[in-house]
Amino acid sequence: MNRPAIAQDNQASSSDRTIVPVSYESTERTLSSPIIRGQSPEQASPTLAPPGGGFPATPEERYNAGVVINNGQVGNTGGGVGFWVQCQDIFNNCGQAMTAGNRNLFQSDHCFDNFISPVSDPFLSMDPRSLTEIRPIFMYQSTSSNNPIFRGGDVEWFGTQARLALTDRLSFVLSELGFIWLEPHNHVNGFAPHVGFSEIHLGPQYTFIRSEDTGTLLAGGLQFAIPAGSGKVFQDTGSLSLIPYFTFGQNFWRTSYGSLNFLTTFAYSAGFDSKRSDYLFNSYHLDYDLFNAHKIYPLIELNWYHYTESGNNRPIMFEGQDLVNFGAHGVSGSDNLSLAFGARYKFTEWAQTGIAAEFPISSPHQFMDFRLTIDFILRY
Repeated sequence: MNRPAIAQDNQASSSDRTIVPVSYESTERTLSSPIIRGQSPEQASPTLAPPGGGFPATPEERYNAGVVINNGQVGNTGGGVGFWVQCQDIFNNCGQAMTAGNRNLFQSDHCFDNFISPVSDPFLSMDPRSLTEIRPIFMYQSTSSNNPIFRGGDVEWFGTQARLALTDRLSFVLSELGFIWLEPHNHVNGFAPHVGFSEIHLGPQYTFIRSEDTGTLLAGGLQFAIPAGSGKVFQDTGSLSLIPYFTFGQNFWRTSYGSLNFLTTFAYSAGFDSKRSDYLFNSYHLDYDLFNAHKIYPLIELNWYHYTESGNNRPIMFEGQDLVNFGAHGVSGSDNLSLAFGARYKFTEWAQTGIAAEFPISSPHQFMDFRLTIDFILRY
């Protein structure tokens, strides 16, 4: 058998070397080698077990991985999300979209909890904060014995106020909604003891300035005085009055023993017709936050009415201030000035009460000889 030639040494020339062809046998062995494909190995479906074991942690990851999410199941069994839970999430998301920071939907502005609301003349003495609250109010008033019609008779008002804070600046105020009782002792010109539904006062309010650093607040609003009450108690005079107003608040004289809060409201009531009397209103409120505890607030308040235009509805010479617009003939240029002393106590920030005794300090005493105002605030 012939064997292939092999070079004898490294020094042999290239002409002496013989090229040996590859045999058929070696080619066959090469073709029988394992076949290698150019693709990655197959993996399990991500819906069964993604790499690393277990399911993705969050619903978003499970959804992206192809896991079926049960969003329509009522109740919490089986790992599904309940229908009512989803409804709650919708409302929570809406609330977060309509509010800023940590404030909840319709929540009062609690950045100024050292302030308190005025107590006396509550329909016109306004709080410059944006608040959500219900405020039941009771007022007892005695009239002067010199009054030609009431002659010492009584007046009572019971009802509520309500406020809704749409933002920390914008709110809607229902300042008067309730019933009034009149007890005149001289039954002339349609005056007699009666109880009936009172006027309705409502409108928007916006806080233009609210500085936490300086403790400063300034708000403006517009009340619609709607004479939708009973004619037996003179709550239907004319058609409508508009009451634009500004209210200002300032905290000052801060010490370890407490601080002072000053509030003032300036308003003007203008009737749409000549039946109602028009007037200016100005109030001043000063309270002391005892020991900065936000609990006990002694207070003093001054309220002033100046009638700029008489009505032509009834031939009398006195007006009813915030309780009644008689449309009296002879009140233009007259003034009613009163002083109130009282206090407000906060059980908590959401539950507080106030009381004030009010006396007229101008003469003659037209309609009020003494007034006691008591309120209770439920605030969100």
